[in-house]
Amino acid sequence: MEDQRPTPLVEDLEGTREKLAAWLSQQQGTTVTISDLQIPEATGMSNVTLLFDASWASGGDTVSEACVGRLQPQIERPVFPDYDLTLQYRIMDILGRNTDIPVPALRGIETDPAVLGVPFYVMKKTVGRIPTDMPPYNMDGWMMHDTSLEQREQLWNAGVDVLARFHQLDYRALGVDFMDSDSDATPLRQQLAHWRHYHDWALEGIQHAICLRALDWLETHQPENEMTRLCWGDARIGNIIFSQDCREVAAVLDWEMAVLGNPVQDLAWYCFIDNTFADGLGMPRLEGLPAYEDSVARWQAATGYPADDFDYYWIFAGMRYGLILSRIMMATGQEQEIQQNFVCKLLERYLDAA
Repeated sequence: MEDQRPTPLVEDLEGTREKLAAWLSQQQGTTVTISDLQIPEATGMSNVTLLFDASWASGGDTVSEACVGRLQPQIERPVFPDYDLTLQYRIMDILGRNTDIPVPALRGIETDPAVLGVPFYVMKKTVGRIPTDMPPYNMDGWMMHDTSLEQREQLWNAGVDVLARFHQLDYRALGVDFMDSDSDATPLRQQLAHWRHYHDWALEGIQHAICLRALDWLETHQPENEMTRLCWGDARIGNIIFSQDCREVAAVLDWEMAVLGNPVQDLAWYCFIDNTFADGLGMPRLEGLPAYEDSVARWQAATGYPADDFDYYWIFAGMRYGLILSRIMMATGQEQEIQQNFVCKLLERYLDAA
């Protein structure tokens, strides 16, 4: 895999520290110092994360706060053609101020690239535990070695419960109606058009046999009269910070794929991503995690919404993840894995059974 980072600015950590301190000082209206600035090696291709401690004087005392900075990616071959940092920040700000959905406490956004070279935002670090993607949590890591079966069940269900609360929100009443489209097409039809365009952009002229087959199937079998809600877009336990005892959700992260649509798509994505770590990799699910059928029933009971189209959105999830992973393969010089990566093989199996 090529050694790519999503932005070129991070070579000069001392310069970044000084610029960030000056920007935070302006935001806070007082002198802010920054220490222990780090860039996690696990930073993915879709963003760069900065970790640091900020300190300032207040009422004769020194206040310190652990912070996280998220930087807009800037590489030659990004995962997504557009990356709306402002949208992510705006949604988290609205949810944090007006709902009980736990999101990180925000500390400011900067859209002018003159400060750090790319737009960025800063949030207070949320204390808790995040299930690992690398390695997958069903193969190694704290979920596998440091939790009981009961804690795993509680963790999974806590995520489902947050989804259920989130999906009951009236996005227009919250002021998220700016995401409404002028198009006469349904939200689903708009999403399918988006992902067909994404296929053409992401694969740079290559035709993806499995994902195009999935798109054709999805267009042919579109559900009718669907509800429309604000959807998280990337609903998975790897994007959730859980409390140390695994009983509660401390914060919901990564809103870059937020979209309007049928909320069943979030529930299907939540389950499908877990399934790729197990069935997709030929591994057992982590013991203790509830069955997907039980998760669907729990979500239905909490929301009062039907999930009749769960199987449709299961294929939808596979198509989306298959295209995203194929783009990553393309962008990192692994063209041989575009057609037959583990997600696309899994998707093909479900298409054959559909």
